[in-house]
Amino acid sequence: MTDTANTPVPDTLEDMLPVGMISSGGSVAAAMASVAQTKRGLPGWEAFHYERVAPLEYEITGGIAVNIAGVKKFQGEHDTVQITETEILNALRAAQHPAQPDVMSLLEQDLLAADIGHSRTAQAGHQPKFLKVVFALPEDEAGRQRLLQAFQLQASFFGARVQACSLHDHHPV
Repeated sequence: MTDTANTPVPDTLEDMLPVGMISSGGSVAAAMASVAQTKRGLPGWEAFHYERVAPLEYEITGGIAVNIAGVKKFQGEHDTVQITETEILNALRAAQHPAQPDVMSLLEQDLLAADIGHSRTAQAGHQPKFLKVVFALPEDEAGRQRLLQAFQLQASFFGARVQACSLHDHHPV
């Protein structure tokens, strides 16, 4: 299956291999990863493996990826998320007609990411501190791209990792 917006969404996933790696599964695997990431709700969590565990259900394995010498590694504990074929097909359909988020939905996502990070660390028994920084982006596209590239998710600055990053047309309140 190709990753083009013109590719029709299949009626079922019966032709999908029962087990595989997300990185080599094309648009269906990308939809699996998207659904699993949404369900898991943990900033930085990425799916890397899938397995059909029932005719219409998949188990997605993932974890926090780190970049070591240019190679993505999933260190620490891995966990799983259960998703359904219906959720995957709906994600494929949605990808064909992406909606443009408004500023408020981006702000809500930013606040949700902060809340999730807070609850995750509270469960682990410690309370790290967060620093929220708002930049006025440069006017030129090259300058914006350099800044966004510097603050990609999982980037590390003096031992602190980027947990969330979002763009807004206006300064969030």
